[in-house]
Amino acid sequence: MIKYALICVCILFIQVSSAQQIINQNIYGFATSNTFSYFNIDDAFFQKKINEISPKVLRFPGGAVGNFYHFNRSAYGLDIKEIDSLISGKFPKRARGLISYSRKKGHKNNYIDDFIKLAKLTNASAVLVANVLTEDKEDILAMIRKIRENDIHIIGVELGSELSNKSYYDNGYTIDNYIQKTADLSKYIKQNFPELKTAVVAAPIISNKKHRHYIWNYKLSKLDFYDAIIVHSYAKVVKGKDQYGQMIDEKNEGDLSVSFIKYKDRIHYYFKNKYPQEINEYNLLFNNSPIWITEWNLQYSKKTGNTHLQGLFVANYFLELLSNTAFQNIDLTTFHNLAGRDFGGSVFQMKNNTTLIQSTFSPLRIVSNFFNKKEIYVFKEQISEDIYKYIFSNNEGVKSICWVNWSEKMYNAKIGDSTFNTIEYCYAEELYSKNSDNQAIQYVKANYKKNSPLSLKPYSLTLIK
Repeated sequence: MIKYALICVCILFIQVSSAQQIINQNIYGFATSNTFSYFNIDDAFFQKKINEISPKVLRFPGGAVGNFYHFNRSAYGLDIKEIDSLISGKFPKRARGLISYSRKKGHKNNYIDDFIKLAKLTNASAVLVANVLTEDKEDILAMIRKIRENDIHIIGVELGSELSNKSYYDNGYTIDNYIQKTADLSKYIKQNFPELKTAVVAAPIISNKKHRHYIWNYKLSKLDFYDAIIVHSYAKVVKGKDQYGQMIDEKNEGDLSVSFIKYKDRIHYYFKNKYPQEINEYNLLFNNSPIWITEWNLQYSKKTGNTHLQGLFVANYFLELLSNTAFQNIDLTTFHNLAGRDFGGSVFQMKNNTTLIQSTFSPLRIVSNFFNKKEIYVFKEQISEDIYKYIFSNNEGVKSICWVNWSEKMYNAKIGDSTFNTIEYCYAEELYSKNSDNQAIQYVKANYKKNSPLSLKPYSLTLIK
C-alpha cells in the first residue's frame, strides 16, 4: 500500500511539474550593468542586434554598480571613498576602471539617459536597483520619477543587490542595518508610488542556523514590508572554487569531449533537481513570496564561457521557467548581462572598440519568439534523456514547437499535420564550440514546407512556427 502511494505521488509530481503554464512577459529580462560605459546606444549596429533579441524587461543601473549609483552625477555617479569604506573584494578595482573609462570617453551625462533610450528602443519595462547604502531617498524617487516621465513602465524597485555578501559583511554591514534602511525606504516609495512593487535581497540558502545567511533570511522572512524576494542564480557545472558568479579555480576533468559531457549532465541535474529544490526552499522560508531572479547565468568559467553549452543552457533555462510549475513563483528574471567587456558573461562584448557577438545571442534570437505574443501556454514533453520538447499553444491550437537536443545524434521529430511555415535553429558540432571560432556556431532561419520531415541536428535548439 505504501509503495502504491509513493508511485501515485511520483506520477502526480510528474504531471504537475509538466503542466501547462501561461507565459509571463517579465521572465524575459536583461541586466544592463556596465552596458552604458562601453556601448553607444545610438550605434545602429548595436540597436539592430538588441532588437533581434527583443528584451521585455531591462534592469538599471545594475548589481554592485547599483549599490553605489548616484542619480545627480555623471555616468554611474560612483564615489570611490564611499566604495572603499563599504565593500571589500574586487569591486573597488572594477569601480576605478569604470570611472577612468567614463572620464576617458568624456561621458558627462548620467547613464539613466542612455537607459531611457534603450528602454524606448525596445519598448521594455524597467526594474530599478536602489542605492540603499548612501543615496538620499529623494534622489531615489527622482530616479523613479524620471523613468516614469519618459513613459517607461516600472515593474518595481530592488532594495539593493547582494548586500548579504561577505564583501559587505567584512565592512560591518549586517541584516539589522539592511532592515532598518529598506523598511523605511519601501514605505516611502509606496507612499509616493503606491503601484510600485519593492523587493528585498535574500541570502543564499544555508542550513547552519548560526551562519549570517541563515540569520539574514530568517529575520527578513518575519517581515512584510516588501512584495518579492531577490535571488541570484548561477548554475555551477565546472568543479572547483567559485565566488560571486564566477569560477576562480577550475578542476581539470579530462579533455573537452569528456568534460563537456559531464557539464551537460550537470545541467540536466540542475534543471531536474537542484534548481527546483533551491526555489522550493525559498518558497518554504518566505511563505511563497514572489521571486525576482535579477541575475542568472551559467556560472562564468574560462572553460564554458562563450561556448555552445552556455547558449543551450540559457535557452533551456527560459523554457524550463515557462513550463515547470516548480518555478511558478518566479515573477521576473533579468539575465546577467546584456553588454560589457567580459568574455562569456554578456550577450555582447566590447573589445578593441569592436562589438563581439557571444554564444548566447543566436539562442536568444529564437527564445525571443516565445514572448512576442500574449495568452500563450507552454507544455513540456521529455523525448529522451537528452531531448526536450516544448509546445506553445492558445485556444486556437498549437502555434509553435521548440526542441532542445543536447544529444550528439540527429533526431527525427514527429509533428503530424501542421500549418507551420517558418523554422529557426542554431547548432554546433560540439558543445565546446565557441562563437569566437570561425563559423563554429550556426544560426538558420528559413521557410518550412507544410508537413515536411524534420530532423533535429545534434546539439541544437530548433523552433518551428
